[in-house]
Amino acid sequence: MKKFLVLAALFTALAIPATFAKGNTVEVTNDNYQTIVDKNSCVVIDFWAPWCGPCRAIAPTLDELSSEYAGKVVIGKCNVDENRALTQKFGIRSIPAIFFIKGGKVVDQQIGACEKSVLKAKIDKLLK
Repeated sequence: MKKFLVLAALFTALAIPATFAKGNTVEVTNDNYQTIVDKNSCVVIDFWAPWCGPCRAIAPTLDELSSEYAGKVVIGKCNVDENRALTQKFGIRSIPAIFFIKGGKVVDQQIGACEKSVLKAKIDKLLK
């Protein structure tokens, strides 16, 4: 019985992060959004949903970028189904919707999936 409980706890601990993101991507919620923006000068937020095909397609690219820009830009993911207040605040009408925030203000956005080079260019512009 002990082995089963240990395995179940280990599986749960490993499964929860895997369902969300890899790399350095952080989860952005109604509750932690302001803290993330206040503590980081450059933030990129991907508004997504698990049922969205284009959102799932762009997720690996965002994971790669979160590792490439670690320590320079915080890249976060906000599930629109679970964070209605934040979704309304940003006026999200279609997903994926990626917002680029500098100093607490939205300075750019990308609506819909795109190539990695497009996102890199927007992040590089954000860092200037």
